[in-house]
Amino acid sequence: MTPNDSDSVFDVLRSLWDLAPPDPRHCLLPLDRASLEEFLPRLREFVAATPVQLKGTVDPAALVRGNIVYMGEGSVIEAGAVIHDSCRLILGERSVVRAGAVLRHEVVVGADCLIGAHCEVVRSVILGPRSYLGHFVYMGDSIGGRDIMVAGNVMMANTLVDKGQVGLRYRGARVNSNRTNLGALIGDGVRFGASSTLSPGCIVLPGLALPPHVALYGTIDSRRRRALMKEFARAWRDQ
Repeated sequence: MTPNDSDSVFDVLRSLWDLAPPDPRHCLLPLDRASLEEFLPRLREFVAATPVQLKGTVDPAALVRGNIVYMGEGSVIEAGAVIHDSCRLILGERSVVRAGAVLRHEVVVGADCLIGAHCEVVRSVILGPRSYLGHFVYMGDSIGGRDIMVAGNVMMANTLVDKGQVGLRYRGARVNSNRTNLGALIGDGVRFGASSTLSPGCIVLPGLALPPHVALYGTIDSRRRRALMKEFARAWRDQ
């Protein structure tokens, strides 16, 4: 791989999120090789450094065994939600964790977001605002931007079958993340159709609306999106 190959992948990553450096979460974004490889320790440090504030509402019937570090005003954890023993949670203002959702390890959720019923979120960041996970979504070792909508039964896989290191791909270029756990990197304004699977290391460029029931891998750009929509339309016509 030449230096230009690596540069093209990181140029794509730097285009995903409109988050300025003054925002403390900017340090969590994988904008170069170091921040890509060091995502998990940086996430742990970020959560540990966050001042404790609990201004939201936790239903007494929620199962809280982990540590809620921060709940902004108007945030809610519903009855039946599970904050696992391993969880260290930051939940932004007016964000909601619905019944049956399970949160593990470090989870950072921005303002006005929704983690839907029976989702599982693990070592992930949802930047928000206005980002929504529908029911039965799995989000592991992933970053989602603002204004994203993830329909029900979307799975963001975060490990390879052979437990090897996950690579990031953009057209002919490839970058090794030096991580065995890496899910999806989702740009601002993305919309996912239901019952889709994202392979480890999948990158989705901002503003794309994708059809349901697709397998996504590599980098999804406008060209790949057009091909997916064409195939979805063809299958729909054939019914």
